[in-house]
Amino acid sequence: MKKNVIAFMNMKGGVGKTTVCVNLAAQIAEMGKRVLVIDIDPQMNASQYMLSPQKIEEAVKNQKTLYSFYKDDVDIDLFSMNIIGDSKILNKKGLIINGIRPNLDLICGDLNMTKVKDDGSNSDTLAAYIDSDCLKEKYDFIFIDCPPTQSVYTTSAFKASDFYVLVIKPDYLSTIGLSLFLKMVNNYNKNRKTQEKIKCLGIVANLTQKTSDNYHDNKIKDIEEKFKFVCSVFENKIGNISAIAKASEHQRFMNETPGAKRAIKKLANEFLNSYETEVKK
Repeated sequence: MKKNVIAFMNMKGGVGKTTVCVNLAAQIAEMGKRVLVIDIDPQMNASQYMLSPQKIEEAVKNQKTLYSFYKDDVDIDLFSMNIIGDSKILNKKGLIINGIRPNLDLICGDLNMTKVKDDGSNSDTLAAYIDSDCLKEKYDFIFIDCPPTQSVYTTSAFKASDFYVLVIKPDYLSTIGLSLFLKMVNNYNKNRKTQEKIKCLGIVANLTQKTSDNYHDNKIKDIEEKFKFVCSVFENKIGNISAIAKASEHQRFMNETPGAKRAIKKLANEFLNSYETEVKK
């Protein structure tokens, strides 16, 4: 089975994790790879980046969101005699929103995901759906955009993913968040079989700035040295470019934005090289 599910993570908010996830997906799709983005964050920022408010409203109204996988458990009818069982996964077809761009699809997030609690089985739902619908074979890559919390969403992403990408803003607080996250990964992996362990694909430095004291460059070097035996830092970074934020308001990606195209293309090429290297190990 292909190992092509990648979770984009960090235990600290405000680092632009969604921006990196969505724009890497769009760039790689433009390069001819089929990519599915799954928005598991209840804040649904990836969905807001990729869909207009009207299309999100339509998806939620038609129950064409990630929450549809969990709704039967959360809103269970205690007086119903119907036994749902595993059929709830198999019956949830047609939830993927196709054609965000050529080769780029989305499973929309939902604010109702806040209702989902870890009852011992909910954290298996996403992985079960990916397997039941053979999504690994249908797509070249599946990207999961995760919230910056230790929760059922994080555990779900761990269980569904083969690799993770850490997105950081190179500052002191991000470094602390990085240490906490890697400890969480270690705790998860130590109880897993080798083939079930989630592996680091790399660290992406985002929102970088050039300053007279080279603060961000120095902080990146510190991170490279501190975590060199755990996770390497991608050479290509994403700068703090105002055009990226402005474009996101209109559901435009970096590869469609003057001043941002070159950066995301270089990062995408490095990402693909890193991925090919890891899957061959």
